[in-house]
Amino acid sequence: MKITAFYIAEQLDLKALKTNYAGQLLQENPNELFYQVDADQYFYAFDYGAVVFANMPDVDLSKNLLFVQQFVKKPLQEKLRDDFEIEIREGSSIQFGFDQITVPYLDEKGARIIMLALAHTVSLDFYSQRANNLLSEINGFTEELEQNGAIRITRKNMLKFIGRALNNKNRIVENLFIFDTPDLTWEDEYLDKLYRGLARTFELQTRFREIEYTFKVVEDNLTVFRELYLHRENRQLELIIIGLILVEVLNLLFGNALHKLFY
Repeated sequence: MKITAFYIAEQLDLKALKTNYAGQLLQENPNELFYQVDADQYFYAFDYGAVVFANMPDVDLSKNLLFVQQFVKKPLQEKLRDDFEIEIREGSSIQFGFDQITVPYLDEKGARIIMLALAHTVSLDFYSQRANNLLSEINGFTEELEQNGAIRITRKNMLKFIGRALNNKNRIVENLFIFDTPDLTWEDEYLDKLYRGLARTFELQTRFREIEYTFKVVEDNLTVFRELYLHRENRQLELIIIGLILVEVLNLLFGNALHKLFY
């Protein structure tokens, strides 16, 4: 069975999708919808922008993906994709590989756990990409600061960059719950072993901590840049005030001199 996950947008309207999608809805909550499309074919949609397809031919997968595009908000210019294969071998133990897993059997719950883990990994790809983009911009500023002793950026662009960084950080904080151990595993040892093994295989916790650390570096740098920018603005304000005082003093001196000269 082939599993394919996509990260297609920053948000997916599950309410509208549920109203229009024709598959058999097996499980739902405010953050996800899990469908059976056909025999041993599944579709999993998440409100944070990930969709996962199981055992679906490429033609049907493309049609479903195109259909889901109607319900996205802030679509990505380039979709992120991850593929994974499940081999079902009766009597075997669970074996984890780089891009595949071998299981003794696979039911609806097992398929859902594997699809959920793949949604997590493609989501981490998205957040990692965003974090690295911000870090790259930060590095550009620090190099400019090192070479020129100043950052040439307007107030508007500085605020836009700060807003972009904070928005991305808030987004991952809002979606922290997606990396929690799913409820399905709490009372099922097989599903718990399945999910924990996949989490180790995909290095979910390690990659998440790396993203957290990257955002922390970005935030620390932003604090420094903000202080530098405020210092520059305060200096400009001080110069303006000094200039106004100087004008007032000159006006007073020359005003008195002209007054004595003519009167």
